Amino acid sequence: MKKRIELSVINHYLAQKQHLWPGSRQPDPVQVTRDIVALHASAAVGPYLSLWARVPGFRRELLEDALFAQRSLAKVLCMRYTVHVAPGDEAPYFFQAYADRPPTRDQAPLNTLLVWAELCRDADAEALGLALRGRVLDVLREKGSATVREISGAVPELTARVRHSAGKKYEGEFSIGSRLLPMMCAEGTLIRGRPRGTWRSTQHEYAVLADWLPGVELASISPKDARTWLIRRYLAAFGPATPDDVKWWSGLSKTQVAETLAWLAPEIAQVTIEGCSENHLMLAEDLARLRDFTPPETPYAFLLPALDPYIMGYRDRGHFLGPEHNKKVFDPAGNAMPTVWADGRVAGLWGQRRDGPVVYRLFRPVEPA
Repeated sequence: MKKRIELSVINHYLAQKQHLWPGSRQPDPVQVTRDIVALHASAAVGPYLSLWARVPGFRRELLEDALFAQRSLAKVLCMRYTVHVAPGDEAPYFFQAYADRPPTRDQAPLNTLLVWAELCRDADAEALGLALRGRVLDVLREKGSATVREISGAVPELTARVRHSAGKKYEGEFSIGSRLLPMMCAEGTLIRGRPRGTWRSTQHEYAVLADWLPGVELASISPKDARTWLIRRYLAAFGPATPDDVKWWSGLSKTQVAETLAWLAPEIAQVTIEGCSENHLMLAEDLARLRDFTPPETPYAFLLPALDPYIMGYRDRGHFLGPEHNKKVFDPAGNAMPTVWADGRVAGLWGQRRDGPVVYRLFRPVEPA
């Protein structure tokens, strides 16, 4: 028989697993990142604010040390083809889980871009692409790390430009280097390093992955085992969740999600949640812990940044956000705004004025914490 769980209990339990209520905050940024799988990092400040919400006394130097000195954390391209901060020793799992993903619609192959940039003919594009990759690696092995601009100084073909979206409002152009280096990260040869300038900068250095994370072997696990690991980790951090939630969060295909959940079936329990029509999945060992869970007796609140892993973890957000507020919190692409939470549910939005103070607007009454 499926276990039926009160909605409020689920929200408190998830806040605990996500290290978001006071008794569950964790002082180690690496352990927090491991526990919630990864930190969304397409916005430079995102990982810092996600850790600030979960790590008592957090300072940005803690994340910088883990990323750039200890390298216990690393920036990897994974879920939904976006950059995340994840434990460095888990890079093979993230890489192999997506090793066979096709390019997205807006990702033209490098060979095509080289022709569009008038660097070569179709017949020569494959050879030129391989040569450019080799020269980029040579530059980085000599320099250790460098920006696209610095690498382009030694590989001038990278400065060639391609126009896109001709005749549209968002018409523009990009350099070959700005596409090739992220491609090489996706291929597992490069990795994103330090930001150039301030910690808020979106310009960063690149390094050879094998030099940045010595001892990490991307081929040490199969794609099937990597996907099994990834979805197991998702359920541990975000369950109960539906198969649609798994697909949304992971960016894997419907077939891959269904196959992986079938392999994990002996480890999974089905539960029903008060007020939710769909059955939800969670790890059986997690359900056993939930039975012993005692919700907090006092009110609590926390702030999450835009694109925080928790709010981005579900396709259906009904258990923590009323449908009447969905368009206020998420843009048409499904990206979350900075949110105010109270007792495990979204209660409003927040922002920071240029002169420093944090301001907020609540959707509903909140009991004082």
